[in-house]
Amino acid sequence: MPVGMPDLSYDAIEVGSEFGPWNYPLAERIARHLEAVENGHPWHRERSPWGPPVAPPAILGNATLRFLDSIGPNPPGTLHVKQELEFVVPLRLDRRLIAYGRFADKYVRRGRKWFVFAARFRDESGLLIGHSTVTMALPEPAEEEGSRRTEADEARIGELTPVVKTVTQDKMTAYSEDSANALRGQSIHVQPEAALAAGYKECVAQGLMSADYISELMLAVFGRHWPEGGGMSLAFVKPVLAADTLTANGRLVDRADEGAFIRDMYEVWCENQDGIAVTVGAASGLVPAPGSK
Repeated sequence: MPVGMPDLSYDAIEVGSEFGPWNYPLAERIARHLEAVENGHPWHRERSPWGPPVAPPAILGNATLRFLDSIGPNPPGTLHVKQELEFVVPLRLDRRLIAYGRFADKYVRRGRKWFVFAARFRDESGLLIGHSTVTMALPEPAEEEGSRRTEADEARIGELTPVVKTVTQDKMTAYSEDSANALRGQSIHVQPEAALAAGYKECVAQGLMSADYISELMLAVFGRHWPEGGGMSLAFVKPVLAADTLTANGRLVDRADEGAFIRDMYEVWCENQDGIAVTVGAASGLVPAPGSK
């Protein structure tokens, strides 16, 4: 697929096509990213257990979307439906983030065209940072929001100290302003007229903002073992609007023996001020096994 095409299109996507290396402008974007998600953890601004400050690991999700932008912008109204992230080592802020990726799948379901893009990230030394897979639904006719009951409607009881954030248009803009669609005035996250044209009454937040909130929640649970060996798989099931207050929470659902470590598996979600889940999924991380050094 040629770089610089006006839009990604279902017909032009070739499954198996590979791209990269591509450089994410980490040094330019990290301050706005932290501002957008209100992440004040000292590991991201001061020294960390790995020496220099490190990026929030969920930044790999947004970097994947910008990688896609370099291939061809998503048509306005494209929905980011699912996100999978796997973290291997923390991304130090004194390192570069380099991406390689491929179109892993495309298919038609319920009259809508979907595609899957998988990326892997390394630093300039070749060290593997993590993996990211996005599932996108291209703007074709789909079921009306709320026309069917989804897993987002099920009641959940959290077990963790929740992360609570209020989304504002300024934060949405800070998170999404570097996207190709925002730069050409066609972002449903930044430009109200683009959101109206796509069927929304106002701008909607990127689903990945809630992924950052869940990542912050998991960092409090797992500490340094979240960016080292953690991961999450999320579905974005309801739109988030400016002035919505989101609460990220989770509950432990399983444990698996991995030798010197135990992998704790959590059901995780973000719900809005009305108690409706907007993001649902799973996250897991490592804790030392009893008796291990």
